[in-house]
Amino acid sequence: MPLSLAESPTLERAYGRVFLGVAPRSGRHAVAELSQSGCGRLLFPAIAAGSPLEAVIVNTSGGLTGGDVFKCDVHLEGGAKAVLTTQACEKIYRSDGSDADVETRLHVEDGAGLAWLPQETILFDGARLRRRLIADIGETSSLLAVEAVLLGRKASGETLTRGQFRDSWRIRRGDKLVYADETAFEGDLAARIGAAAALKGASAYASVLLAAPDAPARLEAAREVLNNEAVEGGISTFDGLCLGRLIAQDGAALRRVLVSLLRALGGELPRVWHN
Repeated sequence: MPLSLAESPTLERAYGRVFLGVAPRSGRHAVAELSQSGCGRLLFPAIAAGSPLEAVIVNTSGGLTGGDVFKCDVHLEGGAKAVLTTQACEKIYRSDGSDADVETRLHVEDGAGLAWLPQETILFDGARLRRRLIADIGETSSLLAVEAVLLGRKASGETLTRGQFRDSWRIRRGDKLVYADETAFEGDLAARIGAAAALKGASAYASVLLAAPDAPARLEAAREVLNNEAVEGGISTFDGLCLGRLIAQDGAALRRVLVSLLRALGGELPRVWHN
């Protein structure tokens, strides 16, 4: 006899956490502190001498679903440079009703430079995700950050019709909040995604932020990249930031333009982006 809902066993949940501290050491950018637990791991590919430290975040659980938690903390000392990415696209699977929880905290001291370049997040039908990006940067530091989302896996005929996604960004320079953003959609997603005021039926979108002393000077090169029929989007500058939004009909088109845009903004792409 099948179990009733009340008699069903409690499902095991995944929890992962990684912490990385980076500091300049004898002409290179080195790991100063490292901790990892649960399903969270960090890998460090070999890099050329003098290049920014490259770190790859691995979620050994293979994806997240309702009740799973993954946290990442990164701290760069003054003068340190690093590029962080993920081993693969993060997959958010159908939930039983609770949220998957993903939190990223970035601290970039004056004179340091961080590129936060995770690969795309894939939301499967019925997924529920709460995601937060919180960054504290110095007056002379630089942060290049991207978050890209695929609404289902179009190549496999999968679409997103229901679920919930809440995405929060907070960027502080010194003690001043310089950027805050909230994205949320839930319920009948097909109608919302198709709305002209939302994604116009696009199945992929991304936000890109550059916070750096030279951010305004990179605006025109970035706009040239977005003069591309494969995506629809725009980029503007304010308060020492460049902010871009892109939507595309599929993830492959979005990725191609993102690669060019990140380079135009001064980003050094990790090798896993080319695999």
